[in-house]
Amino acid sequence: MTVPAPDEAHQAERAAQAATTAAAVRAVWGGVDPEDLEGSWLARAVLAAELIRAGQLAAASTADPWLRQTVGEGEGAVDPEAAVAATGDLGVPLLYPLLIALNRIRRGFSTTLSILSGAAFLEMVTRTLIADAGRIADMAGMIARPRVVSYVRVVHLPACARCVILAGREYTLSEGFERHPRCDCTVAPRRPDDTWELLSPQQLFEQMTPAQQRKAFGASGVDAIAEGADIAQVVNARLGMQTVTAYGREVHATKEGVTRRGLAGARLITGDPTARTAPRTGGRTKVVSEFTRRTRTGREQLVRLRGAKAPRLMPEEIYRQADGDRDHAIRLLKRNGYIV
Repeated sequence: MTVPAPDEAHQAERAAQAATTAAAVRAVWGGVDPEDLEGSWLARAVLAAELIRAGQLAAASTADPWLRQTVGEGEGAVDPEAAVAATGDLGVPLLYPLLIALNRIRRGFSTTLSILSGAAFLEMVTRTLIADAGRIADMAGMIARPRVVSYVRVVHLPACARCVILAGREYTLSEGFERHPRCDCTVAPRRPDDTWELLSPQQLFEQMTPAQQRKAFGASGVDAIAEGADIAQVVNARLGMQTVTAYGREVHATKEGVTRRGLAGARLITGDPTARTAPRTGGRTKVVSEFTRRTRTGREQLVRLRGAKAPRLMPEEIYRQADGDRDHAIRLLKRNGYIV
């Protein structure tokens, strides 16, 4: 199920605003002089800044009318100017396209390709800044309405793997919105009497085209998910990906989830493919992480987290070792905590 119609219309309007502004700013960049990139861009950057600020203001200005329609009046009006100011100064973001283009020219790329690289970065920055201003205004407007008790993350396809696993997740209004550059995820307000539900990460995955799936999760990740692997386990494993020496050769492994409290760590430590946690002590554990924290009394305390000695294999390494044996691949996916 999707969000209510007013929320969908608001999201579509926000996306259109970002696309329109990005195209206008890219056109300004397209007018730079290839013979004088620095001088011509610094002269044109003022216009680009004005376009971005206008786009941000337009995006932030839609928050109150949308929330008024879908939730009702708030205890105060959202200040679009304040939302725009909260996104920060444009000086550095508008300098980066120039630096990228000049750097690529110094590395031997053609001037045309270098200018295109700067254009791509500028478009990404513009879309991100528009989305940020809009989301800041949306969050402020929701907080100003007591009927809104939380918000839900709405993911739009095509999307990256990190966003897909957060699809439909509900957050309190005190929790910030996590995003990456050019992230176009939006928020939907939640009231106590709302009954609508969004698609789960698995359902969203199933709606993706094969090309979108491979781009977001990788071929091995897609295969693992098709075998029943948990999407979040597959995606989170990539955060700590590394190459280690094990079983007499180099393997692709990950440091994520290998403590005794982690699903994969519990299974690798105990050897039980159904384990959820592992005992505190045992010869099959090692210190996998240590850090210092300050106690309530102000004393510094060294914390050592213990985890599995055996490496947690990445999905692609599992399929490489299974060598076409599907049953063996599934056993390894369970042992390494991908199939829960």
